[in-house]
Amino acid sequence: MRRSTKPRQPQLLRRQTGIFTTTSHGAWFRHWREPYLLLLSVPWPLFLALLAGLYLLVNVVFAALYQLDPAGLGGRALDRAGFEQSFFFSVQTLGSIGYGALYPKSTYVNLVVTAESLTGLIFMALSTGLAFARFSRSSVRIRFSELITVHSYNGKTILSFRLANERQNTLLDARLQVFLAIDERTSEGHLMRRLHPLPLLRDQSVAFLLTWTAMHPIDTESPLLGLSPAQLAAAQAEVLVSISGLDETLQRPVHARCSYPADRIRYGSCFVDMVEGTGDQRLIDWSHFNQIRPCS
Repeated sequence: MRRSTKPRQPQLLRRQTGIFTTTSHGAWFRHWREPYLLLLSVPWPLFLALLAGLYLLVNVVFAALYQLDPAGLGGRALDRAGFEQSFFFSVQTLGSIGYGALYPKSTYVNLVVTAESLTGLIFMALSTGLAFARFSRSSVRIRFSELITVHSYNGKTILSFRLANERQNTLLDARLQVFLAIDERTSEGHLMRRLHPLPLLRDQSVAFLLTWTAMHPIDTESPLLGLSPAQLAAAQAEVLVSISGLDETLQRPVHARCSYPADRIRYGSCFVDMVEGTGDQRLIDWSHFNQIRPCS
């Protein structure tokens, strides 16, 4: 199979969640060459509008075919069926509704009715399958803290942020990955966007139901060691967070992600404790989820 050797046009890039993407199209429009992925990624209003538009287009095409033999439709008041009558006759045929006053009479119209009946079966099967695929997709509502803090913890300097599961269903085998996206220049002068993993003190949880405070120790193995806030901002650094797990109710994998640019990192601050009380009588104050306080 021959491949096209035509060079692609230059595309403008923009940084989104720490990774550069093109700005020429929306996130869902990147799948325009793959209709299935496109129809799964577009918003629901646009998906329904596309189905309605395709439905009308099919009926208009078959109405035009019926107009090639306007005398082939029986039960009409006039000698020749108009376009309006042909259109609504197509709607009845495509939906297998059944005929009222109009009915096919000529051989040509019966052949077109046969083709449209098959088209209607395929259209209904595809639209039903796409709607089911959209409904069956797993979704997750993970809330990420607005800021990242850097402070001391058990004698170590750590970077920390919070996550919360906003749904009542538990995420089983939840796994958290954190990376530092930063612009780096090699010794040869090449500018590259690099992703460095940030190991966590605990990067997985058997069951994630309420909250999770992720902590990365800034030690000799950390790519953040020795980088000041000004250096992070100059290198357009971002902390990328990705969480995945298994939805306990749907038994399907789910995932979510977030990014923190350098201006959302707070040095010398820590989060306000959300848990109040001791023993079995404890209370979670969700108003403290994003609150920070000065810390060493």
